[in-house]
Amino acid sequence: MHNLAAALAITLSYLDGRSSNPTEDDDVEVFEAVAAELQNAPSDEKNAVISALVHVGKADLVDGLGLN
Repeated sequence: MHNLAAALAITLSYLDGRSSNPTEDDDVEVFEAVAAELQNAPSDEKNAVISALVHVGKADLVDGLGLN
């Protein structure tokens, strides 16, 4: 559960501090940090994220996050 929590914390921290002029590079950097955390997660956490992405209609992010 540590990796999933860390990925969420990275995302929330970024969104909380996001300026009114965010750059695409900033977004990509955070996406990569989240992906790295999730790729190191145990299978049950990865499966939970995959299920959540499918549930919210974002199954295409499974490959983008390297969760396949």
